[in-house]
Amino acid sequence: MIFLSPYFFFLLVLVPIIIWIDFRARKKWVYFRSSPLLQKIYGNGKWKYFYLPLFLKIVIFSLFVCILAHPVSSSMRTDVFKKGIDIAIVFDISKSMLAEDIKPNRITVAKKVMSDFISHFTSDRLAIILFAGKPFLSTPLTFDYTALVDAVEQMTTDSIRQDIPGFSGTAMGDGLLVALDTLKGDEKTSPRPLGERSGVRAIERRKVIIVLTDGEANMGINPTIAAKLAKEQGVNIYTLWIGDPAGTDLYVTDRFGEKQYFRDQTGKPIRATLDEKTLTEIADITGGHYYNAKNENSLTSIFQELEKLTKTEVKTTSITVRHPEYEWFLWSIIFLLPFWLWLDFRRFEGGI
Repeated sequence: MIFLSPYFFFLLVLVPIIIWIDFRARKKWVYFRSSPLLQKIYGNGKWKYFYLPLFLKIVIFSLFVCILAHPVSSSMRTDVFKKGIDIAIVFDISKSMLAEDIKPNRITVAKKVMSDFISHFTSDRLAIILFAGKPFLSTPLTFDYTALVDAVEQMTTDSIRQDIPGFSGTAMGDGLLVALDTLKGDEKTSPRPLGERSGVRAIERRKVIIVLTDGEANMGINPTIAAKLAKEQGVNIYTLWIGDPAGTDLYVTDRFGEKQYFRDQTGKPIRATLDEKTLTEIADITGGHYYNAKNENSLTSIFQELEKLTKTEVKTTSITVRHPEYEWFLWSIIFLLPFWLWLDFRRFEGGI
């Protein structure tokens, strides 16, 4: 136990004054020196009716001083070192992710592997950004891996209304900007308050963006411009393309087993092509890496490699929460006060 306001203990210098005032008020020495008869009558109750009330008065006063000194349970501090990293996952949910060149389709396989990837983390914060023609923050940076997995499992190509003009397509560059804003914005607002509450010291964690897409950017800002901004902020970008590198006509299979092709304005089937140059350039600019996943096994292997990313060592401090401990002193006062009042009343009643 420690006292946060120990200067109140200086009030204990008043104890001798309290004793002197009590003696002065009762004039014990006068009564017992001048009247042998009073000594004979009250001598046997001297301790009970004089010294015990005085003792209780001093104890109650001391307990009150202890309450003023603000007693709390002592804090314990334990320093722990963990490796941590902040990861923003930029996930393409454009309609082309329904393509079936990877069985059963691209988005189903990607969600399965992504959920397994997230479940392996223990000391890292992750965020999820979804994009098609426009990007949206799905889950901000968090240690809540259950919530992240739930978010991945619930996402579909309809998570963004792509039937609305301007919301369809592949705005990879805009998705990167939202990811950078998520990483940078959290750095400005969260670390210090979070450190004060949970014990995590404000230390810069390594920041990484993982982009999973199946198409070339055709909406929004040029991804290479976003990559240059990421480099300035010290953020590494790892790009991952899912699909057949040779390209494929985009289609889905309806409930009758018939292939329904995605068609452009001229009626021709839309073919998914790999813009390997841009994806490689984005990764190289930021010191990241480009990967290509042509099936579920290769996608799993890529994410297993991404799990081994170098992590920043973060010093965390575990602090025991301080609890006020004045209750024990207060209850002691409540318990002793009636006895002191009763004895003091008996002393006055007896003229002592």
